[in-house]
Amino acid sequence: MIELAHIFKAYGTHRALNDLSLKIGEKETVCLIGKMGSGKSTLLKCLAGLVQPDSGEIIFKNGKRPRMGMIFQHFNLFPHMDVLHNLTLAPMKVLGLSAKEAEQTAMEQLESVGLASKCRMFPHELSEGQQQRLAIARSLVMKPEVLLLDEPLSALDPMAVGEVTDVLRKLKKEMTLVMNTHKLDIAAELADKVVFLDRGHVCEEGSAEQVLVSPCNEATRRFLSYMKDLYYTIESAHFDRPELNARIEQYCNRFGLGSQAYRFVQLAVEESLNIVPLDNGVHVKLSKAEHEVRMVLEIAAADAGVPYLDENSCCDELSKSILQGLCDVLEERVELNLRVLHMELDQDRLLLK
Repeated sequence: MIELAHIFKAYGTHRALNDLSLKIGEKETVCLIGKMGSGKSTLLKCLAGLVQPDSGEIIFKNGKRPRMGMIFQHFNLFPHMDVLHNLTLAPMKVLGLSAKEAEQTAMEQLESVGLASKCRMFPHELSEGQQQRLAIARSLVMKPEVLLLDEPLSALDPMAVGEVTDVLRKLKKEMTLVMNTHKLDIAAELADKVVFLDRGHVCEEGSAEQVLVSPCNEATRRFLSYMKDLYYTIESAHFDRPELNARIEQYCNRFGLGSQAYRFVQLAVEESLNIVPLDNGVHVKLSKAEHEVRMVLEIAAADAGVPYLDENSCCDELSKSILQGLCDVLEERVELNLRVLHMELDQDRLLLK
């Protein structure tokens, strides 16, 4: 249906797309994965015609661009219009539908995403999941053959992710979907093809099982390992604590853990950093077990020969005592000139028992 051949796109000195080639089949669901800056959003914008490639070719079946809709991460709804009028404006202005025809089409699409009863409400009165479903419905009234989705789930809480994913399950049977996402579990469920982008190039593509479970490329394997765990490097005692806390919250949200659970994890990180010297750099790693709600926290710093947990050398006995209450396992080891504080967080506390 669509073929991208040797696409290049640069912004100044940054090459966003670098000799990118990809084929997208009719009614195929393609999930784009990769680190920030790997070219995923630029690729979607090129497909939508919002950005023109510097070189290369986008080839459409029969030489005609299919009707496309695009869904953005931040909804982009009209705040001064109610739900219904958010959907009727474009069909009337662009497709030339009458007000009656536009309203009928709008109500059909609102029904399809479970929002028909909200038609007289305004966007600010809706939850985030409802706003994203409204954004999808607004694209659907234009009868697209291809729906492009740029991180449609990243700004949503776990319940809202479920709501929007339900809509995408239905849509994948009806049209071509090309979605940029960091939610690998959703990609594994929905994708007919997963495409891993690295530095603007297609590094690996294939079925979800092939790319996400048994990748061939070393760069893909490194990315999947990076996505599975949270890594954070602290340069000094004056590091950005709010940023680290936000990263922990985002990581916990990926697994549907509630606010009390991620505050518990944040507390464990905070107390562990009280007993580890920060001035020479510290590496934080947070991991979740594959099939259970169990978190492992590791804090690593250059080994100065001083144990963190020894009663004669521990610099903060109160923090050590708090950690003992937070963890099922609390121990330290030395490996590769690093002293590592290893913690397995209390599973009952994570599950709020």
